[in-house]
Amino acid sequence: MDPLSLQSHTAMYEDGQVVLQGQPEWPPGTKLLVLPVAAANQDHPLVGHVIVVGYGLVGRAVTELLDEASIPFTLLEQNPATVKTQRALGRRIIHGDAVNAKTLADAGLHTAAVLALTIPNESAVLQAISIARRLRPDLYIIARTNYSSMGMKAKQLGADDVIKAEQAVAIHFYQLLAGRLQPSTRTPENHPAP
Repeated sequence: MDPLSLQSHTAMYEDGQVVLQGQPEWPPGTKLLVLPVAAANQDHPLVGHVIVVGYGLVGRAVTELLDEASIPFTLLEQNPATVKTQRALGRRIIHGDAVNAKTLADAGLHTAAVLALTIPNESAVLQAISIARRLRPDLYIIARTNYSSMGMKAKQLGADDVIKAEQAVAIHFYQLLAGRLQPSTRTPENHPAP
């Protein structure tokens, strides 16, 4: 599923059923991910949340999307200044390294629905996948890598989905160049999609 196509709808849990408020226009067979929203209290444990590892450019984009969709998340960040700033803003954030099982546990790994590894350090991403997969075989893990070869390793270690930076750049180049070419020179036969 394209993460940008995620939609958020308010619902209440009543008498053993999730009751949606409003009438979403979903086709029959649409798969849903139901994430309970915990109280805003920082000490209250989250269930079904997203753990976002890294609060750089990619991590910020991911958390903005989660905020817009009202999906609860916990940040995991190594930079103490970032941790201090985000805590002051009311964010649930853990200071530490994703390659540490205790740090992942502190971020709520045992109750999380998703682990989003947005950091550019491929070695740390691969280690975190291995640890998280061992601790939570059912967890959905999405990882970022710079190179396709590391993306294949990430999949072998248990990542469900991998965003490979070099492939994303190639696709963007193709799209920009394809838009500049004359329509007569751009045909599916001589310009296949990457």
